[in-house]
Formats: sequence, structure tokens, C-alpha cells
Amino acid sequence: MTKKMKDKFDKYWGECNLLMAFGAIMDPRMKFLVIEYAYPRIYGEQSGQNISYVRALLYELFEEYVTCFEEEAKEASDTCKVGKEASKGGSSGLKMSQEGGSNKYSGWLDFTAYVSEKTSKKPAKTDLDNYLEDGLEISAAGKTFDVIGWWKNNQAKYRILSRLAVDILSIPISTVASESTFSAGEQVVDTYRSKLGIETVQALICGSNWIRAHYGLKGRTKEEEDDEEIEIPIPCA
Repeated sequence: MTKKMKDKFDKYWGECNLLMAFGAIMDPRMKFLVIEYAYPRIYGEQSGQNISYVRALLYELFEEYVTCFEEEAKEASDTCKVGKEASKGGSSGLKMSQEGGSNKYSGWLDFTAYVSEKTSKKPAKTDLDNYLEDGLEISAAGKTFDVIGWWKNNQAKYRILSRLAVDILSIPISTVASESTFSAGEQVVDTYRSKLGIETVQALICGSNWIRAHYGLKGRTKEEEDDEEIEIPIPCA
């Protein structure tokens, strides 16, 4: 039994689990140091290869979020340009504001377009680089730490990385083994699983009666329940 348990443990933990690694890295109390600390103890001689693999995949995933962010910024900039051109063509409602009782140009559309243009350019260091280089978040031992709440408070500092972190940290981790999901052996209904509580049975019967009364349905009579079985012969092909 011990050997079987060891074989199953090696099967699930023999390969690098990227989701759990990324989730640990997105914890500001640990960041990438937790990978550098734990992997040598888990994978031994293969730890260096797995650490490089996690780092490469993390940056690759981050680049996908950067691409999406740049596309959104470009769309916002194009929308501002369209609004600016429309206001020049005579649609003063988009570019004029009531200030002191007279129509004056506010300049908000120009400023928004300028901000979109500046923020769409890639900085020297990415959010991920700054996050990994910054110090760790210090939390008292035994105190509950809200990781997602921390990312919400630092969303302005890590605009792109915060999206990636929340998407990863919001994934529920299941404790069900993968083969149990597709195995029909666990779907066998035994006496224990087929037993319903008294309150559950009463609720089902009461709900059934309500539905039948609401839609004018009649319950089956005793004679209908005792119908004879009819065998239908199936011709052979």
C-alpha cells in the first residue's frame, strides 16, 4: 500500500504544476522566492530546469496580458480621436462644457487621448519586473492575509499584472483526483448514497404537489402505477 501511495504521489507531483506555482508567486509575501526555496526540496537535481521553466512560462503569460492591454489602450485612443474629430465637425456637445454660464472648451478629450498614447508605450521595466524586484510584503504570523485585496489596493501600481494575478488566484482548486471526474465507478448508487433525509423527502413531495396544483396536473392512480409490463420484440439485423 505504501508503494502504491508513493507511485501515485510521484505521478501527480513528478511534473511541475504551473498553476500552483503562479498562484504562489502572485502572493506578495513569497513571490518568486518561494519557488527558489521549495523546488530544490521537491525536484532535487531537476529543480534548476523547473525553475527556469516556471519563469519562462510566467513571462510568456504576462506578455499575453500586455498585448490585450495595448489593444484596449489603442481602442480607447481611437475612440477619443473619433470624438475629437466629431466635435470639430460641429458636434459641440462632446467637447464643450458649461463653465460660468458660457460654452468653453474643456480639453478633456485631448487630455484623454494624450494619456492613452503615453500609457500605451512600453516602459523600461514591466509590471512583472517591478513586482519581483520589490520587497516582500510583511505579514504577522497567524494573521489572515487577503491576497486578492492586496492586488485590488495595488491595482494602480501594477495595472497589467493585477489582472493576471486576480485571474489566477480566483481559480478554485479542486481536491478531487482527476481520474475520479471521468470514472464511472464512483457513480454506483449504494444504500448509503440513495438514502434521503426526512426533510428532503418532505420537501420533494411538497414541491411536487405544488407544481401539480399550479399547472393542473393529476397524480397517477393506483391502477396506472400497476400497469402490466409489455415486451416489445426487437428484430435482429
